Amino acid sequence: LKDARVWLMMFQYGACFGTELVMNNQLATHFRTYFQMRAQDAAALAAAFGLMNIFARSLGGLASDKMFAKFGFRGRLWAQFLVLFLEAIFLFAFGCVTHAHSWYIALAAVVFFSLFVQMAEGTSYGIVPFINPKQLAVVSALVAAGGNLGAVIVGANFYDRVGDGLWPFRLHAAYVLLWALATFSYYWPEHGGMFFGPWKSKDAGSDKDTASEDGQEDTYSPKPPQSPAKAGAPAEPPIAPEEIPEELCAEEASADPSQVFHRCVSA
Repeated sequence: LKDARVWLMMFQYGACFGTELVMNNQLATHFRTYFQMRAQDAAALAAAFGLMNIFARSLGGLASDKMFAKFGFRGRLWAQFLVLFLEAIFLFAFGCVTHAHSWYIALAAVVFFSLFVQMAEGTSYGIVPFINPKQLAVVSALVAAGGNLGAVIVGANFYDRVGDGLWPFRLHAAYVLLWALATFSYYWPEHGGMFFGPWKSKDAGSDKDTASEDGQEDTYSPKPPQSPAKAGAPAEPPIAPEEIPEELCAEEASADPSQVFHRCVSA
């Protein structure tokens, strides 16, 4: 919790996943009351928002990976900024669709708005593993909780308090835009930020997904085993054949001649 990047990602995830939760509660009611639609038609238009979740979230993760492959770590940050920015744009556009417009204009705005909402969820978790790799499970849980927190903040401050039919969506768009612009403040000493490269050398840190928090990789190089002679242990002198007691070797007469000497010595 001492890392400001954790808090920033929590609120950014609240601006996308929290938005999804709010829209699941608001869209059907908005279409029915504001546009005076039948319940079946309003539910069908609202369902278009949820249907984008089939592929759009994975598309956001794929876009983050492609940007990372082409531009390095800053590509992930730019992907995060762009999808949140476009989410805010289309949310504001939906908030400007009035009674004078046809229903398919509202549907188009909802489809594009939902596309970038779900993609932002994927790009967010493209960044999460870099925040604190040693505490990845904790960071992931906190970011997920930030999504629920964002839904509470948006619902309580915009949709419950503002009585106008369209202004809650416009204010919500401004809220999302705020957290989109906050992406500029991300910075990792070993990875850099959107506009500046890392200040650590490549030896101290790298842009790999598997890099540790302090940029150092744990290596283990076992030492080769040493023979007793190299380790300083004195070698045992060979036992002369005449020193072997005859009574111990007498019973070995029928054994393999090549093994008689060694078995007698061990006895």
